[in-house]
Amino acid sequence: MKNPLIPKIIDIICFFYERWFHEEASVEIEKFIKNLSYVGIGTIIAAVFSFSFNILAGRWLGPSEYGYFTLVQSVAMFLYIPMLLGFHAALVKYNTEKIDFIRQRCIISTTFILVSLFTMVSLIIYFVFSKQIMNIFSISEEIFYLALVFAVFMVFYTLTNETMRSLHRIKEYSLFNPIFFMILFFSFLAFIFVFKEASFKSPLISMLLACGITGGILLAFLRKYIRPEFSWQWAKKLQTFSMYSLISGISYVLYANFGKIVINMYLPVSNVGIYWAYNYSFTAVIFIFTSIFVTVFFPVASMCLDKGMLFMRIKKIVLLLIIFGWPLALVSGYIILKMYGAEYPFDLRLALLFATAGICISVDQLYGQLVCSVGANGAKIESYAGVVLAGVNVILNFLLIPIMGLTGAIVATIIAFLFKIGIMLIKWQDLVNS
Repeated sequence: MKNPLIPKIIDIICFFYERWFHEEASVEIEKFIKNLSYVGIGTIIAAVFSFSFNILAGRWLGPSEYGYFTLVQSVAMFLYIPMLLGFHAALVKYNTEKIDFIRQRCIISTTFILVSLFTMVSLIIYFVFSKQIMNIFSISEEIFYLALVFAVFMVFYTLTNETMRSLHRIKEYSLFNPIFFMILFFSFLAFIFVFKEASFKSPLISMLLACGITGGILLAFLRKYIRPEFSWQWAKKLQTFSMYSLISGISYVLYANFGKIVINMYLPVSNVGIYWAYNYSFTAVIFIFTSIFVTVFFPVASMCLDKGMLFMRIKKIVLLLIIFGWPLALVSGYIILKMYGAEYPFDLRLALLFATAGICISVDQLYGQLVCSVGANGAKIESYAGVVLAGVNVILNFLLIPIMGLTGAIVATIIAFLFKIGIMLIKWQDLVNS
């Protein structure tokens, strides 16, 4: 039995599409909107559990324990970079270009073998240089090993999740997002009320369970695509794209996590918890809408030959995002932050800055996905802009956080993203003409 809600949502979105873009929605557009609706429903359901999990974790654990939980995730994101090496993005790029079972199976199998190899090598290196890594991040041995386990689980979940997206199985893909957050939320409640474990380990282990269980289910769905089959030809092609994607990924990890690492160096760990509470509160809602769009947009954009037309449409979407997104981020952010409790005081300056950062990051995602959809040259430009972002972000974090505290961290993020967006816009015309 078909869900009667989907056709109604499609009709509504088509109506606004035709009014905003001044053209009739084609069959391809209706298919895009249909996939958008599936992802949207799944993402909104997931968001309910994600909001509940983050707010309750921050409220029940307090800024310090919530800060440790955030710190483990931040360190893990650095550790997982050499394990994944951007191959998940290359997988999506090439797998979406052509629907061919034999071709897709070869690409997926080769990618899984490469990522497994890089993960094992990375683990060996991390164990050998564990003390040096702990000193770099200013963390304890316990935090280091927990971050290491978290990184491995994240690699597994990310790879299986992106593989599903690469196969254009958007309806199935949209189903697993809420499953992940339902497992996360209910396992966290179990740790708090059943096992009486009210520490940073409760949400952390809950995330490991969510990654492991969801990734395992996805792996079962993908079993016919995974074989002991390795192609040197595809390995070289994937590696070329993945290197550019890796650089972009490093910039993402730096902007998303480096500020929290530096905050931990100069300020009490409770400030890391407060920083993340503000970040989540004032960016989560706007990120929901952006993630829904880019999840469907990148596979479609990779197949589309008229990139100029896509650029013009993205410009109009960016305008909508700025007009409606900023006030939405402020209002929703204030409500969400209040749910965290009295230990997370409202600061108008931080609220305005985090809302602005959310818009900047969302605009970057839209243009970044468009640029990468062009191919290796697009990924090269996006990665170059990412290097600039990372460099500006790192320098400003070290300069501003000791002086301005949490404000310095978010100011560094905003300035860094403005640099990156500017570079992509300047280079766009050269890219489409090449």
